[in-house]
Amino acid sequence: MTPSSTSIDPVTWDADALGVLMAPFTGTELPAWLTEVLEAGLASVILFGHNTPDPSTAAQLARAVHVCAEDCVVAIDEEGGDVTRLQAATGSSLPTAWALGEVDDPELTRRAGHALGAVLAACDIDLDLAPVLDVSTDPANPVIGTRAFSDDPDRVAAHARSFATGLIEAGLGTCAKHFPGHGATATDSHTSLPRIALDRTEFERDHLAPWRILPWLDAAMTAHVLVPALGEGPASISPWARPLLEKTIGGTFHGLLITDALEMRAVAADPGFPEAVVRAIESGADLLCLGTSMGRDDQQMLHEAHDALVGAVASGRLRREDLHDRAERTREHCRRLRTRRRFVPAPDLQDAVEHAEQLGADAAARAVRTRGARLDLAPVTVLDLRSRADHASGARPQQLVTALRERGLQADVPDYPGRIPATGQVLAVTRLPRSDREEGARLATLLERRPDAVVVHVGVPDAAPEHRHLVLAHGAGRPLMRAAADAMLGEAR
Repeated sequence: MTPSSTSIDPVTWDADALGVLMAPFTGTELPAWLTEVLEAGLASVILFGHNTPDPSTAAQLARAVHVCAEDCVVAIDEEGGDVTRLQAATGSSLPTAWALGEVDDPELTRRAGHALGAVLAACDIDLDLAPVLDVSTDPANPVIGTRAFSDDPDRVAAHARSFATGLIEAGLGTCAKHFPGHGATATDSHTSLPRIALDRTEFERDHLAPWRILPWLDAAMTAHVLVPALGEGPASISPWARPLLEKTIGGTFHGLLITDALEMRAVAADPGFPEAVVRAIESGADLLCLGTSMGRDDQQMLHEAHDALVGAVASGRLRREDLHDRAERTREHCRRLRTRRRFVPAPDLQDAVEHAEQLGADAAARAVRTRGARLDLAPVTVLDLRSRADHASGARPQQLVTALRERGLQADVPDYPGRIPATGQVLAVTRLPRSDREEGARLATLLERRPDAVVVHVGVPDAAPEHRHLVLAHGAGRPLMRAAADAMLGEAR
């Protein structure tokens, strides 16, 4: 019998340790072991795409959690655009943050936040791990990219605050991420620990500035990044991060400080998952996001984190009084978020989804840019040249192909690398052709043989190739790919 299927007596759980944990679980129904842990005092659960194949399933799960533990906060990493859990099967109804920043209409961004918040509220979800406050200054960044609103700190701050305002108006809690800034890295913290070599003055000017909006939000998420100019060790598990955050906002931070997922290799590889859990508490975190349970034993993850904290108390490394106070503080914040969620009326779920669809389509149509990119109604071959996995968004269907087929085109999708057709219409999808060697080589080969191919670039504009037939889509999600298809077809339709 696996640990996930074993019933655990709730008296084995330490309420203070559970009071600082945000735990995942596997599946679309609450497992029996999680029901017991919720009753024992777990502060929060987090939903991922494997839990929420559609919004109605998410709603059933969130309500089941709240039946077991009324004040347990149900969180979700739902940014819209390419990073969606709630609409993992179909793609988000909304465009990326970068697309909203490209339009640069803060009122549109507020309405996008409200539309997303309304869908989450209709699902009885309490806390959205958004907005992104990273300033995407490195075009080679494989993990932030179009998740950021801009490469300009002022634009990031303006749109992040507008998006958060919309979420809050809909009754959601908000969590800005990833402090002190993940936008200047060319390394993905899902796979290894990024190091940012900027000096303190440059980092503060370009990456800390947006964090001054934090007093208007509910929580902040720390990043697994090394910034030697600011302090030693990863921000998420090092004692310099919280004082820097409070200095940046000009006072005491009264919200929740939440870690990025502690199962990510940036910290799980070194110092290791249990040690990272303890160091996060030592460094001032209030709520520890354990991460996704995909490919892992969900119950074992929670046990390891729980036991690491209990062991640190037993050894004297953590004072019981400090852990208890932290758990009580965290639970009080959770109660406040739950109160907001309960007292802001939630819309009908289908109505909320339909409204988000319409708003997303309108916003995407305003964001997409084209240059010399035209299609007719003849068959088209789509070559996806992207080679690097996008760990933040996860595996997603090829939305451009779907959009073309919705518009009546015959879209062929050969495996790549494979044949490059000598004739006919060809589209190439890129994200990091300048920095990813394999993707760049694929693009060069294609354009040498077919210089008339249209490149549909789904990354940030500064990462796009120089090409005379170009679509800047600012993301690869459903509304942006539909808008790109419409823009390329133009008069042909």
